[in-house]
Amino acid sequence: MDDVRSTVAGTGYVLGNDDPALSRVDALSRVHAPATAAWLHHAGLAPGTSVADLGCGTGAVALAAARRVGPAGRVVGVDTAPQPLAVARRRAAAAGHRGVVLEQADVTTWEPPGPVDAVLGRLVLLHLPDPVALVGADGPAGALVRLGVPADLGLRLDAVFRDAGLPDPVLVTGQPLERGGSATGWSIVGGDVTALADAFERTGTATAAEVGPADLEQRLRAQAADAGAVLVDPLVVGAVARVP
Repeated sequence: MDDVRSTVAGTGYVLGNDDPALSRVDALSRVHAPATAAWLHHAGLAPGTSVADLGCGTGAVALAAARRVGPAGRVVGVDTAPQPLAVARRRAAAAGHRGVVLEQADVTTWEPPGPVDAVLGRLVLLHLPDPVALVGADGPAGALVRLGVPADLGLRLDAVFRDAGLPDPVLVTGQPLERGGSATGWSIVGGDVTALADAFERTGTATAAEVGPADLEQRLRAQAADAGAVLVDPLVVGAVARVP
């Protein structure tokens, strides 16, 4: 599904791993929980299934998968950055998921310790230089494009899967709508802008003075509350392919 934009070292991840960035990841997970649930449903994770979650971040998808595969199943989450992995480990322990293992590694070279029944990855392919290779084995979006990050990769997942030689994927989409200043999505917008502030300057998208990242989220929330605005959160597209 293109937890969630997880960190992949050396592959162009530009959204950060400090505490504000991790809060933004949690906001993404809350907003897109229904779409993620639908995606996992189509993946058909059964009790006892062995799963790998690449770019697991703070563990939202790995833990959701663990609930589906049950105590007889196994979930291995992989991420490059230690900060989100530490959060994921705490959450797995608190939830009592003994079958969840979280490893620090580069997802482009990591190999599972044994056979797995399913491979998951939410908001990770757009940060990879060659998403087909992994699958086979103007605002923030404008800045991402200028940095070489394909912000529209979700809409190209069908082609990515086909190019990787996989069967026709089932596509699942979701785009939540939220109302007013309390919308969770404002944390995502504010977090994106804060993480990309330096990139805005480098790419000529905007200056820090023009954007005001330090209090952008608060200003957006206040304006949305005054106007009774509806926030259209980012469209996410999930793809599921079953290999014989």
